[in-house]
Formats: sequence, structure tokens, C-alpha cells
Amino acid sequence: MTTFLSAGIMSCERPLPLDRLYLLNPGQSLDIGDRTLTAFRPPLFDTPATIALFDDRSGICFSSDCFGGPMPSAELAHADDVRAVDTQELRAAQLLWATVDSPWVHNVDVHKFLSTFQILRDRQPELILSTHLPPARGLTASMIDTLGSAAGASAFVGPDQAALEQILAGFEPAGGAHQPAPGSPT
Repeated sequence: MTTFLSAGIMSCERPLPLDRLYLLNPGQSLDIGDRTLTAFRPPLFDTPATIALFDDRSGICFSSDCFGGPMPSAELAHADDVRAVDTQELRAAQLLWATVDSPWVHNVDVHKFLSTFQILRDRQPELILSTHLPPARGLTASMIDTLGSAAGASAFVGPDQAALEQILAGFEPAGGAHQPAPGSPT
């Protein structure tokens, strides 16, 4: 299950079995037997091929990259609940992710951007699963507030060459000074 654009992107790597493909656009639903999955365009996304899904039976929202955030440790990245992350750290991580993964967000009309969260407000998912965040149960409203402020955030600017050189200068060679391999010229 994917979008036409996503199928095109994936087929660049290898042929897709078209008879096993189901194209689903935002606003469309798919009955998969015991539940219905409804696709929507998440408020933040990194490609026009991105869709998110509501599981109409469980009330879970699979948000794709939306709501993600880099976690301060591997332990927290694998936590069972995002509440293991300090509230302020979570907010900062989500805003950083928003400006990195959706670099266009600082250029949007704030009112139009905020209206894209309405589908989440209407559905009020109890659980949000993002590909870059521990499970978030019962935090939909506060996470919408956080991401809603991304429209006013500064654009992400990564380190430049001078910063890279400064970082590299701080590294020490592994195992001390370089030792030539036995039998190699010095």
C-alpha cells in the first residue's frame, strides 16, 4: 500500500510487483478485513509521496516522519513510551526534526499550516506512532502545539567546513599515535 509517487521512487531501486501493489491517496480508505486504514497527508513530511494512516479500529495514527525527533540516547530512542523523554528535550527534538526533515516549514503561511492539524484534532488518536519517536500515548494535543510552532522556527543550518574541521581537530586517533603495521615502510 503506497502512493503512485512512492511506487515510482521505490521502483528506481528494483521492479515492484504491480499485482501486489495498492495505491492509496490522502483521503482514501482501505478495508483490510477487521479494520479500515484511512490515508492522510501529515502536516509535516519530507516528500510529496508521504502519507500517514489512521487505523479506524484501534484509533492509532501511523504518522510517518511527522512528530519525529532525534532522541538524546539509544535507550530513549527505544523506549516504550515517549514520556521517558524530558518534556523540554522532546519539544526541542521535535522542532529540530521539523526543520530538518521538512525544511520548507519556515516558509509557510502560519494559518494554513495550523489548519493541516485539523484532521488530527478531529480524530484525536490515543496513540501516535512515528518512524522517529517512541510511541506517544495521550499526547496528541501537546504534540500538535509543539509542531504548530515550527512554522515560526528558524530554518535548520548545518555545520560548515570550519565547524567540521574544529570537530575533527578535537578527535584523538584511536589507540594513540599511528603505528605502522609490522613490515610496512615507516
